[in-house]
Amino acid sequence: MKLAIFVCLVAAVAAAPQDYYQQQPEIRLLSYRFNSDDKGNYEYGYEQDNGQRVEEVGKSIPGYEPETGSISKVGSFEFVSPEGQQFRVDYTSGEEGFLPSGAHLPVAPAQLPEYQAHQQQFPELY
Repeated sequence: MKLAIFVCLVAAVAAAPQDYYQQQPEIRLLSYRFNSDDKGNYEYGYEQDNGQRVEEVGKSIPGYEPETGSISKVGSFEFVSPEGQQFRVDYTSGEEGFLPSGAHLPVAPAQLPEYQAHQQQFPELY
């Protein structure tokens, strides 16, 4: 039994790609910044030589009680797909949730008139 386990382990190690880390190109950081204040607000971003770029600004919104509140974020990120196509996503995030937008992302369909009428007729349900 021990011999069978040992043979399986040797086979798994032998089958693993030997040059995985050598195949990955080195990615250099071109720029980086991070600023924050004592109220919880921040701003950060970075850019790499492979086309990846990130920008984000976070604003702390205090709550009514101590130790409560939320953070609203506005930002974007860019990347290049394996096929060489560049993508950009702009987003906001806060109490409404994460709201991304980008030329490559699908757009939600318009609200149905019946649903909107129902929402106006029974606002307590929404």
